[in-house]
Amino acid sequence: MTKLTEVEQTTNVEEVFTVLLHEVAREGAPRLFAVVEEYGQGEDVRVAGYGLAYDDRAELNSVAGDFRLSSESAESARTLYEISQGSAGVRRAHVVWLDEAATAIRQY
Repeated sequence: MTKLTEVEQTTNVEEVFTVLLHEVAREGAPRLFAVVEEYGQGEDVRVAGYGLAYDDRAELNSVAGDFRLSSESAESARTLYEISQGSAGVRRAHVVWLDEAATAIRQY
C-alpha cells in the first residue's frame, strides 16, 4: 500500500494533496550524477561537474561554472566532457551516480 492510498482513506484533503504532490515529483525526478576526473593511476580525483539525468537527456554543469552541456545520457555527457576539456594529467573521467554513492557509503 502506498502512502497516497493510506492517506486517501482519511478525510484530510490537504494531507492527501500534499502526499500526491510529493509522489508525482519523485516519479518524474531526474537522477543526480557527478563527473569525476581521475589523475594518474588512481592517485587523485576531482569532481569536475554535476548533472541531472532525465529519461530523454542529461544536463551537466562544471563545478567551476565555465562549462555546460546537454547530451543523450550521462555517459555521453562524460565522453563529451572528456573530449572537450582535455585537462593535463587526467587519466579519464567517471560517471558517479550519487544515489548509488550514498548507498555504498552507508554500507561501510
